Amino acid sequence: MSKKVNMEALFKATDNEFVEDLKGTKLIYTRDFYIALHKKLESGMSAVDAYKALGFDVEALGKDRAYAAAQRAKAMNITDEYLVDPSNYDGSAPREMMGDLTPAEELAYLKARNLFLEEVVELQKKMPSELEEIITSLTKENLI
Repeated sequence: MSKKVNMEALFKATDNEFVEDLKGTKLIYTRDFYIALHKKLESGMSAVDAYKALGFDVEALGKDRAYAAAQRAKAMNITDEYLVDPSNYDGSAPREMMGDLTPAEELAYLKARNLFLEEVVELQKKMPSELEEIITSLTKENLI
């Protein structure tokens, strides 16, 4: 007998900063999620408590997701060297979600965050011109 998936809880989980995408019934997490989860597991938290601490509703999503995410975080072999490399962070999660970081980890995270925010700003700059082109072409075709 298969477990019933709570689609409403999955859609709600996509609002979490650590969720990159939803593919079917699978949540796709950011790299920052695995780093933050790993740090919480290293501090002695259980997989379920760490998953909850990162803003996920374990009761609605199921404990299996927390255990699976913890297994993936452990399998990533996150070492001290991994944590101080800015390319290992994606910068999508706000600083307060990352927990305690050493000064070197903080610097790596902030570099990644800066790059992420620069990309967001560039995208926002392009959006008005892209939308203007679409509206203009639709107007010309008398679709509006």
